[in-house]
Amino acid sequence: MKNYLLPIFVLLIVGCGNHRPQQTYDEMLNDIVQNFNRGTTDGDSVLNAFVRKTQVDSVARQYSNPAMKEEMMLNLISDYLSAGQVDNAQHLYDNMLEYAEQEYGKVSQMTAMTYFEKAHLYERVGDLDNAIKMMQGV
Repeated sequence: MKNYLLPIFVLLIVGCGNHRPQQTYDEMLNDIVQNFNRGTTDGDSVLNAFVRKTQVDSVARQYSNPAMKEEMMLNLISDYLSAGQVDNAQHLYDNMLEYAEQEYGKVSQMTAMTYFEKAHLYERVGDLDNAIKMMQGV
């Protein structure tokens, strides 16, 4: 074997060892229901409708990818807002911030987007102090 190929194989093996298995669509949905819906109250009808709607999305099932979990979380937040359950949406944004910081770090597009969305929600309900804090990333 050529000596210059050895470092390439080493990098390939090391890179493969760090790969996390990709969640299936059903695992993503279960993860959102079990872990990201923490702290919400009186949202059973919204959550049940979301789960039913998500379970029948066969195209998404076929093409699941890591970004889909984030899209599903944002859709659930949107469903809570449509139902007038602002507190539940706030809890989900808190859970999303925790997820984004763990997954991508404090300085990432996902974390910044979640801060921005939560700030917009605070502004929408008239809580300008918290909206400003969110925009400052506090």
